[in-house]
Amino acid sequence: MHLPPLIPPASITPYLSSTGVINCTNAEIRTLARTITTNETDDIGRVKALYTWVRDSIAHSNDSGYKDLMWCATDVLSARHGLCFGKSHLFVALCRALGIPAGLCYQRVGSEDKRLVLHGLAAVYFEQVDRWIRLDPRGNKPGIDAGFSLEEEKIAYEPSHEGEWLDQHIYPEPWQDIVHLVDLSSDVSEFIKNSGQISSPPINPVKTHGIWNTCLS
Repeated sequence: MHLPPLIPPASITPYLSSTGVINCTNAEIRTLARTITTNETDDIGRVKALYTWVRDSIAHSNDSGYKDLMWCATDVLSARHGLCFGKSHLFVALCRALGIPAGLCYQRVGSEDKRLVLHGLAAVYFEQVDRWIRLDPRGNKPGIDAGFSLEEEKIAYEPSHEGEWLDQHIYPEPWQDIVHLVDLSSDVSEFIKNSGQISSPPINPVKTHGIWNTCLS
């Protein structure tokens, strides 16, 4: 896919941090990250293993008919399902648990019923190639084939229609506007519908705050 290039953040530190949503210091998250990557010898192999596991082992809530909205990484892991956002939170938490910088990306896409809705994915920094690369753990299905690649980013949706966009920034935690929608939505379908209210990225991208609790493997 020909995608607009990512804008690298000024600091890596926030992308190694533990937050309420991306709770990478959780013992179960840390143990799982090590278990999945036990046979890998470098960060490229580790990230690929984590990405493939989340993409294929955690169900996509809407595809699988789940109604409960799973948001925090630990909740997604416990329920074994999540929307694209929740799966990205879990994937990012697993990466950070191993000391690999990772963050969140967002785009606006057309849904199957022709509505414009928000989609969440992830980006990981690979020190070996000195690049941030988008990875989309949403989960594949007919018509969607996202994969792991360092050469050509293979995400679930390529912006191609009016009103669609792919934000070029990488965020250390979810947009506050999206978090607000979680509080307003009673279930998965309502959240997806409500996400269409977000028509553009934040005015001040990557505005961070608070004290970071860095995850170290």
